[in-house]
Amino acid sequence: TAPAVPYRSSCWRRRMALSRLLMLAAMVGAPVSAMVFSGLRATPQGLFSQASCSPFCSSLSSTAAIHMLASGTRTMPVASTLRLGRARAPVFRACASGLDSDMGTTFYQDSLCDEEEEACELPEDDEFTVAILGDLHLDPRKMEDYYAGREHFKPILEDATARGVNAALVSLGDLGESKSVRPEETAELFAGTSECHELAADFLGSFGVPYEVIGGNHDLEGIDEFSTDEENLEAFLRIHNKPTPQFSRLIADKTMLVGLCSTVFRSAKYTSHEVIIDDEQLRWFEKLLEDHPADEGWKLFVFSHAPPIGSGLRVLQENHVVNGCCWLNHSGGDTTRKFIELVRKHRCVKAWFSGHFHLGQDYEDSITF
Repeated sequence: TAPAVPYRSSCWRRRMALSRLLMLAAMVGAPVSAMVFSGLRATPQGLFSQASCSPFCSSLSSTAAIHMLASGTRTMPVASTLRLGRARAPVFRACASGLDSDMGTTFYQDSLCDEEEEACELPEDDEFTVAILGDLHLDPRKMEDYYAGREHFKPILEDATARGVNAALVSLGDLGESKSVRPEETAELFAGTSECHELAADFLGSFGVPYEVIGGNHDLEGIDEFSTDEENLEAFLRIHNKPTPQFSRLIADKTMLVGLCSTVFRSAKYTSHEVIIDDEQLRWFEKLLEDHPADEGWKLFVFSHAPPIGSGLRVLQENHVVNGCCWLNHSGGDTTRKFIELVRKHRCVKAWFSGHFHLGQDYEDSITF
């Protein structure tokens, strides 16, 4: 987007931004009423973030965030976005907060532009902003709540794009409500249907930036409309204009967003709600990591619906574990461990974002700090 004032080059902004690292991940929903929590786990293997909220998050959630700030960085709660520039070794801090209308929405304007000189600098090649959405479970009867949540994000994304910063949105899957949204007419589940994905595509496309989406355990749940997973997956890919279930997006210089998609529901061996990454995607992912080594300066941020086992994110024995759907490829034997093994081997993976767990706040043990 063309700026309103001319750009200029100097080291002024570079000095300001050298140590900035700001990552936030949370849910999107109504602006008030209930708090949404994001869990974050820093381990020797890497950084893992998990979004969770109450069962009523589709209609009662507000924004919250995990702030991971580099030393020397200003504290700016800015809704659920990931921003990254050049950074020293980060110092992490976890918190949950709402978003005031005037907080964090002029980040790049403030850091790139000089009002006295009426000029703005070009952003660095490695600057980017990503909005990350957890389990939306869209309900067409309650879209005003989602639109209210969207308005928390849009000013932040507009601030980035107006200053020439690359921006994108990533949805972590589970796009639709897993029940009938017209119970007086039909018992058909809304999740996984063509209507569901068309509504989600319209919503995700309304943030003003390109979006990526990965499938969760409910996104192939259109069991009345589609007889096979293959038919359901084809509709999911077509409606969201995805050439493949997985994705990779170069968001900045030597910086890539990578997504892995669940592709099994009806044909699952144990439980339909296990988040399964098929062998073809897993081979693709391993090769992608091999081709983008950390010693060449690559930084990869990975997105999946469920987290990998070994991430350290907390789960509930009586809920997640007994249902066999905690982690990626939960019952997959060697492939269950494969994801964390790849993280340990390939230091280019800088963070891994997942959703899937969204229990009420009374489940204190479901939130990782």
